[in-house]
Amino acid sequence: MKKGLFWVGLTLAVATIGAADVNSAQAAAWHQGTPKALRHTWFYNGKGDNKAYITYGKSKSTGNLFGLDSEKQRYYRLPGYGLKKIRYQSLGKHVYRLSGVQYSPKGSTVQFDGQRLSYKVKLTKQQLHFYKGYHNYVRKATFPVMKTPASLK
Repeated sequence: MKKGLFWVGLTLAVATIGAADVNSAQAAAWHQGTPKALRHTWFYNGKGDNKAYITYGKSKSTGNLFGLDSEKQRYYRLPGYGLKKIRYQSLGKHVYRLSGVQYSPKGSTVQFDGQRLSYKVKLTKQQLHFYKGYHNYVRKATFPVMKTPASLK
């Protein structure tokens, strides 16, 4: 009887440890590029001139503030900074850790240009939430937008 209980207990322990290893191995996997659900332009509809955008492509992100064209009373995208060579890790239901190398537009630099940066986001159908104190971004701008003037490109 004692040998039977021992083998049952040992089998349960091995099965539990094996299941835990499979789950943790899947969570730790890094994937190249960005998650498909994230690929889009997201907008921060702030008050006044505090408006921003971030665009995720297949392996690159670009973002910056909007500038205001005072003649047309419309906003345009300023040249973007971002990450290239992006990879991601799925941390749970629509929660991702993104990592990439920082870059800046021609003629300007950021403090950590060329260094790897990682951050965590949560994605819902209409909203992108950054865990590091940034504002929530949504899929649609609530302010008038125009193309960037050619002199700023």
